[in-house]
Amino acid sequence: MPKHAARWIRTASARTSVMLSRPMRKWGGAWGSTLKVSDFRSILGVTFFKRRQQEDSAMKTTTKAALGALLMTSAGAANAVVPLVDVDVTAGYWNADPSGTIQSGGDPIDVENDLGYDSEGHNNFAIRFAHPIPVIPNLRLRYNDIEHKGTGTVVLKEFEGKTYAGDVSSRTDLTHYDYTAFYTAPIPVVTLDLGLNVKHFDGEVSVREQSSGGNSETVEVDEFLPMGHVRADVDLPLTGLGAGAELNYISYDGDSATDVEGYISFNADPVYIQGGYRQFDVDVDASGDLNVDTELSGPFVRLGVGF
Repeated sequence: MPKHAARWIRTASARTSVMLSRPMRKWGGAWGSTLKVSDFRSILGVTFFKRRQQEDSAMKTTTKAALGALLMTSAGAANAVVPLVDVDVTAGYWNADPSGTIQSGGDPIDVENDLGYDSEGHNNFAIRFAHPIPVIPNLRLRYNDIEHKGTGTVVLKEFEGKTYAGDVSSRTDLTHYDYTAFYTAPIPVVTLDLGLNVKHFDGEVSVREQSSGGNSETVEVDEFLPMGHVRADVDLPLTGLGAGAELNYISYDGDSATDVEGYISFNADPVYIQGGYRQFDVDVDASGDLNVDTELSGPFVRLGVGF
């Protein structure tokens, strides 16, 4: 008998008893890293700046591909070593429309009207671990790649102590990691999770005049934001269909953030797909005088595999 078949037989009864003791459901999300453009770009010139942007874009694509492969490998390895741990890996795509403002030392700059931002697609990846031990929380790690670029026209707008006029190009990177620890409430019909979500922003905001020798400034966004976490899922028996919603929220000391999504799902075990709508509102004072007050909203699709 093949080794993998024997291992499957040995763990089947244990996994079945755990699965019958609590509701089954699938999850999704994302995590990873963002590469930063060097602050020396203002010294070395526009040509070097553009070349670095191209290199960063290529490296970011490679990083996301490697991250997806790593998540799949890690999930399979964890399940093989600890058979009673359920592992889910997901990859998603979110098409988000931006609105709101950025501000640093002057008047607010509108991301649509002044900077020319439009809807863009964002990738996300996640891995989730669930286990039957009551006192230890379950864990989900997610990476959200959120970056908007645009070219617009401003009239005497101040940013980081410099005045901008005419055509400008800009980039707002709100890429962040999600770390979520949660407990599943033992109630019938609905699978309800309660816990803590921490968002770690690892991005930047940059504005550059397109004229030769024009002003250019970049401000890093490196912030931790703790949020309350609630998620609920309902499955329709014998259909493979289900629905769910998730809310992460915090408001304190003038900062606030809301990350909410609702979705429907179809499960063809071990593969499942989710489709829905997500809205992410953030109003935070980041590094220095930078304030980011933006909203991103739009439909998403997510593909997952359970182990």
